[in-house]
Amino acid sequence: MSMPLDDDQIEIIQEFATESRDMIEQLEPAIIELGQNSDSETINAIFRLFHSMKGSAGFLEFDHMTRVAHAAENLLDMIRNGEIDLVPNHVTLLCAACDFAKEALDMVESDYNDDAMVAPADDISEQLHQAIELAKGGDEPQAEVEEESISAESAAVAEQPEKETDLLQMEITDEMRLSFVQEGNELLQSTEQGLLAWGENPGDIDSIGDIFRNIHSFKGNCGFFGFAQIEKLSHQMENILDRVKSGSKLAVDNPADQLLASLDLLQQAVNNISDGKEDTVENLDQHLNDLQTLIAPLLGDFLVEEGVQEKAINHAVETQKKPVGEILVQQGTASTEQVNSALKKQQDKINKTKATAKPAARTKTPAKRQDIRVELGKLDSLINLIGELVIAENMLIHNPDLKGLELENFNKAGQHMSKLVRELQEMAMTIRMIPVSGLFRRMIRLVHDISVKAGKKVDLELIGEETEIDKTVIETITDPLVHLLRNSLDHGLEPPEERLAAGKDEKGTVKLSARHEEGEVWVTIEDNGRGLNKEKILEKAISKGLIEGDGSDMTDKQINNLIFAPGFSTAAAITDISGRGVGMDVVKKNLEKIKGKIDVYSTPGQGSKIVLRIPLTLAIIDGMIVRVGTSTCIVPTLSMLEAFRPVMDQITITPDGDELAQVRDNFLPIVRLHDILGKKPDSHDLADGILIVLESQETRFCLFIDEILGQQQTVIKGLSDFIGNVPGVSGCTILGDGGVCLILDVGTLVDSAENKKINFEETKENI
Repeated sequence: MSMPLDDDQIEIIQEFATESRDMIEQLEPAIIELGQNSDSETINAIFRLFHSMKGSAGFLEFDHMTRVAHAAENLLDMIRNGEIDLVPNHVTLLCAACDFAKEALDMVESDYNDDAMVAPADDISEQLHQAIELAKGGDEPQAEVEEESISAESAAVAEQPEKETDLLQMEITDEMRLSFVQEGNELLQSTEQGLLAWGENPGDIDSIGDIFRNIHSFKGNCGFFGFAQIEKLSHQMENILDRVKSGSKLAVDNPADQLLASLDLLQQAVNNISDGKEDTVENLDQHLNDLQTLIAPLLGDFLVEEGVQEKAINHAVETQKKPVGEILVQQGTASTEQVNSALKKQQDKINKTKATAKPAARTKTPAKRQDIRVELGKLDSLINLIGELVIAENMLIHNPDLKGLELENFNKAGQHMSKLVRELQEMAMTIRMIPVSGLFRRMIRLVHDISVKAGKKVDLELIGEETEIDKTVIETITDPLVHLLRNSLDHGLEPPEERLAAGKDEKGTVKLSARHEEGEVWVTIEDNGRGLNKEKILEKAISKGLIEGDGSDMTDKQINNLIFAPGFSTAAAITDISGRGVGMDVVKKNLEKIKGKIDVYSTPGQGSKIVLRIPLTLAIIDGMIVRVGTSTCIVPTLSMLEAFRPVMDQITITPDGDELAQVRDNFLPIVRLHDILGKKPDSHDLADGILIVLESQETRFCLFIDEILGQQQTVIKGLSDFIGNVPGVSGCTILGDGGVCLILDVGTLVDSAENKKINFEETKENI
């Protein structure tokens, strides 16, 4: 595409790039699965994806992408037909084809062409062709098959409609089905508008190009998903539009009404797919025949009847710059009488078709759902405005000027307003939520590549792919997830021979899971490898001066957390996988940006587990306002279990001076909030205050405060850079009276509580 592009062409290219990247995300996991389980269903799914990419790239004249996809398609076609056997090198080459496509898409998005990809395309295409020849046992390189045009490919599909029906259908997820329905509705609505405009102005042939592209894209999507019936119907519509676009005659002057009726059938089928039903089109053959009657008979057919040689007609058609009949008369291969007779027969046939053809009645089927694409920045602004609305609501309802007044109607209106604000906030949050499946499946290729480089056998298990998380959070945790998986595969899992010597299966297991827990999303990376070597960690920490003493007084958790120190690494050698001392500190910093936390658990010889704890919402939480002395703080209600005023019989003091409260059969450590804030409480006696039982990660403790003031929705505001990170505090908010209030970080408070509990357990053992 060397000519300057208009806005519509640029938009088409950008949509192609987006759709192709989605295809690659589906391709890579399927290719890795092919290496482990070469069943026909997986092969057919990969074949369809490369075929769709080839068709789209060919339509836009991205020749280098087209021929690489075509070469990969040839390899897969021979594998699925049993002509050659699948070998591990084929998986590597198909992955390389995906890498080429990613690089080419970057070029397409920047330059709107793939001209600079000629050398990489030559290389990967040649490798694919050589792989075919090697598998076949031949010595001569395979001649490159000339790429067919879009129209020729369409004709082949029309002539052999049953070829694809023999293929096993790939599994279509709910996410994929939703994507098809959304784009299908957009394409059909644009087509409808174009057909209506064309019906009112039959002379406007220029608009046919847009209509043709929409139907062509819709047909391609149907073929990719295996929706055979609506693919056939849209393909027949495409044939008619292609004839109009090329200037050929039709049996009617303007087929817009018939095409609109067929469009309604496509829309009904899309609605059925949206409801989880089949893409069935009733009386499909009849509809296809009705559309076929719109195609005018060719003059050449009647010339053959008049005795003109078919070879001469074909030659005239190929070279014509004048009407075919005139060329044949000039060449002397047909007489004027023969041409006139053939023209009369053609016109009679067209008139007869016009007289008998009845425009199909439209049964308008509106799209069931409407979707629009919104820039993420606009959603961020919306959530910020809702946050400010929550603050304004608190300042109105909890206004100090209203304290002590009996305002029944005002209170009712305030409650109604609070309900609406909460619903608005929840709706805004769900708009930004997307499943983690896309992120998780990207890791399949990463695990495959690293395991091949490291010479290890790895089984990756994905759990909880349907768990939804904020889109911006997914972008933030992508790099941490990559670092953690690299470390798990390189440091955690042992080589096959070492695993066998330890009595383990030679194939290691890495589990990547996500779930909702305690108002957070927990993303867990777990392996059954050798676990963390605490002795090496301590040795490295001492040599770097990160700890004082020999570390004998440190808990396992404290030792494990040393791996997050900048530049910390226990790798004996630097590889291209890990060992440079970067990564784990980046993981922690990225999580801190979104107020997330990371926990490490490890058992020597059995494996390690790393949990990323990510806030479910980054903007608004429910909080309980508590007071200690003259200061107020907010405790997240999700972490609260109960609150009570203790009696001294419930209090136990350890020899180290740590305080424990007996709550039923458990002894829970007590954390005094005034000690954390450095404030003077109303009273130091526990019996004069209130204990709130808080829980985080199955650890419970009691927080000592003076008073509970009430509950309200809280907008989380970050602390300024001038203040920095404050231990035990996750942020701040604005109260109804305009004052600033700190929000407590329960997860951080757990650390001090755990130390007290450990001391108590040691004391009991000594006794």
